[in-house]
Amino acid sequence: MMTKRCAYCDHPFEPRPQVPNQAFCPSPNCQRARKRQWQRNKRQSDPDYRSNQQAAQRTWTQRNQGYWRSYREAEPEYERRNREKQRLRDANARNHEHSSGLAKMDASTLPSGIYRITRHPVFPRETANSLVVEITLLCAA
Repeated sequence: MMTKRCAYCDHPFEPRPQVPNQAFCPSPNCQRARKRQWQRNKRQSDPDYRSNQQAAQRTWTQRNQGYWRSYREAEPEYERRNREKQRLRDANARNHEHSSGLAKMDASTLPSGIYRITRHPVFPRETANSLVVEITLLCAA
C-alpha cells in the first residue's frame, strides 16, 4: 500500500483502496477541513448551491433570533476573545489603509468639473484590468 501525506495536517496516512485520490487523512479535524474546502469551492462554482445555502441560513436565523445574544451571555470568554480579535483586525486595516496606495473617494485634489479621459499615448495597451489614462479638465464647475 502506498503512503500519502495529508493535505491538511501533513501527516502520513494509508489511503483507502476505494478512494484512489484521497488527499486527507481520516482524522476528524482533517475531514472537517476537507468538508469546508469542498463547501467553499461549491459555493464559488455553483450559484444554485450558494443561493440555497443563503436561504437556509436566513431561515435558521429567523427561527433562532436570540441565539447569538444568549450564547454571548453564557460564554463571556467568547465575547472577550472576539472583541480582541476585532480590535486587531481594525488596527491591521488602519495600517494597510496608509500603505496600500489606494486613493479614497474624497482624497482627490481635482476640482469638480467636466473632464475628458483619453488613453495615454505612451501606454497604448495595458492589461484588461488596467488602463493608463490622461485626464484633461474641459470645464470647471
